[in-house]
Amino acid sequence: MIIEGEERYPDAASTRPHVIVVGAGVAGLTTAHRLLERGHDITLLEADSFLGGKLGAHQDWDERDHPSAGIDPLPPITDEAGPYGRRKCAVCTDPCCERKRATDWHEHCYHMYLNWYHNFWALMRDIGAMDRFVPITEIYHQPPDPDADILSVVNPGSPWTALHNAFAGVDPPADMFLQNQSMLDLLAKPDSERQRLDKMSVEAVLLEHGYTTKASRAASHRVLAKAFAAPTAMASARTFQSFNKYSARLPAPTMWLLDGVTAEAIFTPWLCKLAELSGSFRIDDDVLATRPVFRDAIEHFAALERDEEERRRMPSLTVMPLRALTGIEIDPDTGEFLLRVERQDHSRGTRNRFASNEIDPGGDVWRFDGQVVLTVPPRQLAGLVFTRAESGKADPDICLVGSDPALANVARLGSAPIFTLDIFLREPLERPLPRGIINLLGSKYEMTLYDNTEMWRTEDAPDPKPHMISVCASDVKTLMPFVDKPGGVQVVIDRMLAEMRRYVRFDPETDLLHCRTHLQTNAGEELFINAVDTWEYRPRTTTEIPNMTLAGDFVQTAIDVVTIEAAAMSGVMAAEAVRRKTGLGRPVPVVVPDTIPRAQMWAAAMASRPFAYLAKAASEADHGIRGSFVTEYPGG
Repeated sequence: MIIEGEERYPDAASTRPHVIVVGAGVAGLTTAHRLLERGHDITLLEADSFLGGKLGAHQDWDERDHPSAGIDPLPPITDEAGPYGRRKCAVCTDPCCERKRATDWHEHCYHMYLNWYHNFWALMRDIGAMDRFVPITEIYHQPPDPDADILSVVNPGSPWTALHNAFAGVDPPADMFLQNQSMLDLLAKPDSERQRLDKMSVEAVLLEHGYTTKASRAASHRVLAKAFAAPTAMASARTFQSFNKYSARLPAPTMWLLDGVTAEAIFTPWLCKLAELSGSFRIDDDVLATRPVFRDAIEHFAALERDEEERRRMPSLTVMPLRALTGIEIDPDTGEFLLRVERQDHSRGTRNRFASNEIDPGGDVWRFDGQVVLTVPPRQLAGLVFTRAESGKADPDICLVGSDPALANVARLGSAPIFTLDIFLREPLERPLPRGIINLLGSKYEMTLYDNTEMWRTEDAPDPKPHMISVCASDVKTLMPFVDKPGGVQVVIDRMLAEMRRYVRFDPETDLLHCRTHLQTNAGEELFINAVDTWEYRPRTTTEIPNMTLAGDFVQTAIDVVTIEAAAMSGVMAAEAVRRKTGLGRPVPVVVPDTIPRAQMWAAAMASRPFAYLAKAASEADHGIRGSFVTEYPGG
């Protein structure tokens, strides 16, 4: 079959296997990295104007439209909030705000990097970024009172800090003990129960134990709801077991945080490393080639000064930002891929509107006989597997689900948005926030705070360090309906700020630079949810289509839970799957985290379980006394 206007890709012949990697997030870059090391030519398609996917960082420039004729001008600030929440300040104290907001970096939510992210850490060592990660031992909790002391737990999960954490004040000691006991019992469950656990929610498993209390179950809910946007009533117990068994093996420090923006600290050195592995390196967009991350990689490649012979011996890398795969099918006569690739006029990952996954059938059609690795989010993948490269009527026999019916199950996977509100203060807060992640206890939208001022390096910045705080909301069901409505963005911002004021003292009108306020909803790139009974619907790395593999944090891996490491491991697995098909290069190592032997967990759970019922009795007595006091003295 021939599609009108199709062209063969690539147009230049090569003796090396060619791989098209769709998506330049962690999974896509990992795949490209490991295959370049093994001599494969790579074309990297990315629908955004920046790298990193959900881990990426972008600026105002990336949010603007980029039509082929040029870049839309910077939109003016008005009294009405724009699509990202910026509006005029009542009193302007910084006439340079327009220049500054153009260089403000925005990330989606905070990113925690855990000790057991072995495949990710191997990549960071390769690109020389390890010195950008800072160990964090404490997680902070702010009660709903701006004058209340900020509480902290130290390396949760470590036996050496259990006593300190029990009396940290986040929960009564008895309930903290019961929460730990329920985790021990979950970790003690044998592998034979994994399938049953996938069909049960975390809440259901916790309720199986007669000793748990409402407060102890709420402690588990905090972890899941704020870190993964999945309440215990929805989250798979199997996934929660996986997360805890890896964390229990390496509990200290509790996490690592980046000391700068991901674009500069991770993705600039990463793209420079990929350029270093290449004999030919090209950014297929003259305008985007001038942007910092791409420009630095081009300059790094030029500085290598390789001779022509050396370059010929090495693989090629072509990066195509603002290029989306909008249709794909397989020629039944030749087995070749037919790919519809469309140039985008804006970055999909920066839009705040919750659009459908409908795909525009525009763009060029490539005929390609190499390997294709799809690393797009589940929502986009669910659209692609049903969409042909040739525009016209749907045909279930020709689209990807015709070749691999299991791919249709991607449409069953759920996801959830997490809203991130970046606010800039005119002056530092009266009471500074600690360095790290701060949970707002009992917050309406499951909110957390992260003071970028305390974490990000700014030595090379021309201006003083801005007082920037990121506010993340993980439960946004009551906020989402406003986003697509006129004036809705301002409603969302006002509600998040009002909730934040229950915990932090500030005046939204006088203390904030509204001209630099920024709301991001990650619409269209929502976080995959490890919901009950979804494991069997998650795709595998390899498919029934011989030359197509998949990667992403939602793909089945030993990690299970949606994390940066799940994306990295899936990318490594995809690279190894491709390498086995091409036969080129040494095997790609896949590192699975160690766990504490289950027999030890079982012994610990059995030894402490009798005390759990005593703890429950103490907890019920404590809550009963507290309840009686509130009844008798409602004013405190």
